[in-house]
Amino acid sequence: MKIYEKMTAPARMAEDLAFPRRCPVCDRPVRPFGALVCPFCEGMLQKVQAPFCRRCGKQLLSAAENLCRDCRMLPHVFERGRTVFTYHSAAGGIFRFKYKGRQEYGTYYGRCMAGKLCEAAGGPSRMPDYLVPVPVSAHRLRTRGYNQALVLAREISRQTGIPVLDDALRRVTDTLPMKNMTPAERQNNLKKAFQAFGNDVELNSIMLIDDIYTTGATMDACAQALYRQGACRVCFITLAAGVDSGS
Repeated sequence: MKIYEKMTAPARMAEDLAFPRRCPVCDRPVRPFGALVCPFCEGMLQKVQAPFCRRCGKQLLSAAENLCRDCRMLPHVFERGRTVFTYHSAAGGIFRFKYKGRQEYGTYYGRCMAGKLCEAAGGPSRMPDYLVPVPVSAHRLRTRGYNQALVLAREISRQTGIPVLDDALRRVTDTLPMKNMTPAERQNNLKKAFQAFGNDVELNSIMLIDDIYTTGATMDACAQALYRQGACRVCFITLAAGVDSGS
């Protein structure tokens, strides 16, 4: 990843001219030089703000409820989660980041997630011990060439100093596509899909990192594996989540 803050202005300009960084919103070369996102484009991203679900962090349409519909209907294994953007406002960039090789978006995205993590923690004493990216299957890793969750976790680590455990959790079985599944079907599909390894997570607080939160099935499956390995607390931060559909 490029660390622009450590470069001189002439070096930054030369690098931008030779290898222009793309804006995660419009995908055009970012202006001004050295920025991570076009200022106008950044305003098009909708950040999740109150009211939001107190369990998963999903944007709520009404302050009358404290929990989203999914969290009211299904018990969760994870303790709580937070998310940065509403999915519809960031969907195009996330698709390119995930499937079109735009790993450079991870610098901006990761910094936004680091800010959300610090805000949610409420102080240094409540920060997690480790960041754990949600793993992808070996097949998807070969096809895509990288795990987008690990790209995000590494940038969050650079911003917060929290170490990344990139081998503590593995996807041990491939799962069926979940786009059209109900929340209960998603949970069943992901049973035993993940396994935790090593002793690093034991008695430690873990922050799972992923790009998208939908119903919580993936986070629950990961949390279950980490708790079996001895983790004392499992929360998560995601880049985006849908808006609560209501009751």
